[in-house]
Amino acid sequence: MAPGRSQTAVRLDDYLSTASVQASRAASTASAAEPVVWQNFLSKSDIAWQLIRGSVAVHNGDLMVKGDGSTPVLFAPKQPAIDWKLYQAVEIRMSAQGGREVKIKIGDFEGKQKLGPAGQYNIYRFDVNVDAPKGSRVLGLMPTDSLTEPVAIHSIKLIPKPAGFSKPAGRDNIGKRDEYRNTVYVHSPSTLGFRVAVPLNGHLHFGMGTTAKTGAVTFKVMAEGAPTALYKKTLSDPDHWEDADVDLSGWGGRSLNLQLKTDAAEGIVGLWANPLVTSAAPKPRPNVLIYTSDTLRADHASLYGYTRDTTPFLKKLGASGVVFEDCQAQATWTKASIASLMTSLYAFTHGIIRDSDTIPSGASTLAEELRAAGYVTASIVSSPFVGRATGLERGFDYLLESPVVLREHNQQTERDTDSEALNRVVFPWLERHHGEPFLLYAHATDPHAPYGPPPPYDGKFANPSETISFQRAYASLHGDHQYGGGAVVSPGIVRKAGLQPERFIHQAIDRYDGEILHNDHSLELLLNKLKQLGILENTLVIVVSDHGEEFWDHGWTGHGQSVYQELTHSLLIMWNPALFKSPRRVREPVQLIDVMPTVLDALHLKAPELMEGQSLLALARGQKFQRRGLVVASRFAAVKPAGLVPENATDSFALIDPKWKFIYRNKAAKSGIQKVELYDRVADRAERHDISAKHPREVEQRMAALRQWIDAQNKIRAIVGHSGTTTLDSQTLEQMRSLGYLGGPSQ
Repeated sequence: MAPGRSQTAVRLDDYLSTASVQASRAASTASAAEPVVWQNFLSKSDIAWQLIRGSVAVHNGDLMVKGDGSTPVLFAPKQPAIDWKLYQAVEIRMSAQGGREVKIKIGDFEGKQKLGPAGQYNIYRFDVNVDAPKGSRVLGLMPTDSLTEPVAIHSIKLIPKPAGFSKPAGRDNIGKRDEYRNTVYVHSPSTLGFRVAVPLNGHLHFGMGTTAKTGAVTFKVMAEGAPTALYKKTLSDPDHWEDADVDLSGWGGRSLNLQLKTDAAEGIVGLWANPLVTSAAPKPRPNVLIYTSDTLRADHASLYGYTRDTTPFLKKLGASGVVFEDCQAQATWTKASIASLMTSLYAFTHGIIRDSDTIPSGASTLAEELRAAGYVTASIVSSPFVGRATGLERGFDYLLESPVVLREHNQQTERDTDSEALNRVVFPWLERHHGEPFLLYAHATDPHAPYGPPPPYDGKFANPSETISFQRAYASLHGDHQYGGGAVVSPGIVRKAGLQPERFIHQAIDRYDGEILHNDHSLELLLNKLKQLGILENTLVIVVSDHGEEFWDHGWTGHGQSVYQELTHSLLIMWNPALFKSPRRVREPVQLIDVMPTVLDALHLKAPELMEGQSLLALARGQKFQRRGLVVASRFAAVKPAGLVPENATDSFALIDPKWKFIYRNKAAKSGIQKVELYDRVADRAERHDISAKHPREVEQRMAALRQWIDAQNKIRAIVGHSGTTTLDSQTLEQMRSLGYLGGPSQ
C-alpha cells in the first residue's frame, strides 16, 4: 500500500524499507571495540593498577584506596594497550566516604565530577574524546580529593563507541542538545524516493540535521515532474535541529513520487527527522495531553481541600471535569512511578529499582500504541528519569529532555526545570502540530526539591527575605541525607545540624506551596495556548502527579522512603467536554496504571494484553465500575533515599481499598520497624494510628491477597521480561546528580 492511503499521518521513516535509496557507500564499516573492565579485585598481588600516592587494599572484591596525607592517585595498567579513538566513556562504580570530587586524566584530557552521597555506591561516567596513537595514553584516576577518607572501587569500565551510521541509509533515534528524534540518516550525496498518496491539504513536516563539524549539507525536497525544488536549505551546525514545512496541497488526492535529497562532501551524514505527511484539515479524533506535576502531594492542592489556594486553576478545571479524589501512585519516586503510568504495569512487575534500570522489552507503552494508531507523539520533560534513562523514549517521535533548551535563542533558561521554561518549548511544538491528532506528554518539576519558587511566587506563602538563609540551611543537610534534590531528614538530624526544626519545616512547606502555585499558573497558560489554537475542546487533558512529598508526617522529609499516604496519594484530573459531559468527583480508589487503559478506551483503540490497570471511563461517567485487581504501591530495599531511614532495609507493599490500608514489610526485623500495619482510611486518612493488632482477621485476609498478588506478578514478569539497563552518559548523570538522585536508588 502506498504511504498515506486511509492513514491520518504518514511517517516516511516507517517506509524506508520500500523506498528507493541512492546514497554514498562511504559508510563506516569499523566494528566497535570490546569493553575493557577491571573488577573483582581479589588480592593485592592481583592489582595491576599502579598506585602513585596513597595506600591500597582489597575487600569483598573492591579495590580500597585511601590517601595518606595527600590525595590518592592510580594509573591503569599499560596492557591491554588502549586505542582511545575507539572509546567514548570511562565509567567508575565506587563508594567514597568523603571528599568533594573525582577526577580522571588521559594525556591532555581531564574530567571531574562531584562525588555523590558518602557511603553509597555511585556510578561516575566521563565522556572522553582522546585522539592519540594506540597505547600512548594511560588512564589516571583520583577517586577522591580527600586526604584521609577511603574509597571502595567496585569496577572501572571503558565503554566503546558504537559503530554508528554503518549503512548507506538507515534509521536511528538521534539527539541534539537533549532533543531526540526518530531519524533517517543518509550518507551524502543521497536521494530517497517515496511513493506517497497525498491527502487533501497535505503537508510534509520534517526536521534536518547534520553530524559534520566541518562542511555543510544541503537538503532538498523534490516532486516528480516539478522543475524546481519544493524546499532547499543548507545546514552546517551539527548541534541543532532545523524544522521545515512543505505545502503539498497542489498534489492533494494524487499519488506523488516524493524525493528527499542531500548534497554534501562524499560520506557526510545528513539526518531527516520525523518526515511526516499529514493533512492540514482538523481531525475529529481527540488529542491527548498528559501533564505531570512532579512531587505534588494531593493534599497540598486546594483542588483537594488544602487551606492555601495553591491550585486555583486546577480547581476551575476540576469543576468542569472529573476529579479522582483517591488516586494512588505505584511507587514513591519518579522513575518507577512514571514507568507504571506509561506502561500500565505495577512497579513490582516492571522491576525498575535502580537509576540505570529500563522498562522490560515485553512492555507496551502508551506512546507506542498511539503512534501505531496514527498519532504524532512528543515527550517534553524536565527530568531525565522519564526519558531515555528509563526506556520511555519508546513510541515518541520527538523527545526533549532536561535541561530545557530555548531553541529560538540557542541558550538555556536560568531555571532549566521549571514549567515556565517547559512552556517555551511546548508552545512552538503545538504550533507546528496542532493540525494533527497528537499525544503530548509534559513533565514539570516545580514542586520537586530543592524548593525555590520564582518571583512573585516566592512571596505568596514564604518570606523572601529568608530565602538565602533557608537555602544555606537546606544545603547543609547533605551526604547520607540527600536524595531527589531534597534533604531526607528527621527533626533530630535538623536539630543536630544546629537548626531550629520547627522553623526549618515551615520554611520548607511555604516554599513548596509556592512552587505548586507557580506550576498551576504555567498549566493554565498551556491550556490557554490550546484554546488559542482552537484545539482545547478536542483535547483529552489529564493532569497527574507521580508521587507526593513528606514533611515529617512519619518522621522524615522528601520522598522515596515509604508507602504512606503523603507519598502515594497523587493528583488525577481528566477533562474533555465531549467525553465527560457532567463534572464529577470520584471517591473510589484508582491508580496511575489506570490512565493508559482509560486513554485507549476513550480513543476506541485496542488495548495490549499486558496491561494491569483498567479503564476508568465508565467510573468517570458515573456508570457501573468493578475493580478487578488490587490497588498496590510498593518500594524496594535497593531504593535508598537516605542511609538513616529505617525502611531502607526492607521491601514495602501497600494494599489500598476504600476502608483499609495494609502495609507489609518483608525484612522489618532488620530495620526495627513493624512488619505489618493497618489503617482505617475513613477515620485516619493520614495513617497515624496503626490498628493491626485490633483487626487480625483483616490483616490475615490482606496478607493472603498480597501473597497471591506477588505470585501473579512473578508470572507476568516472566512474560514481559525483566527490566533492562541503560548506560547513562555524563550529561544525564550530572542532571540526575543536580536533582540529587545519584546515590539514591543504588545497590
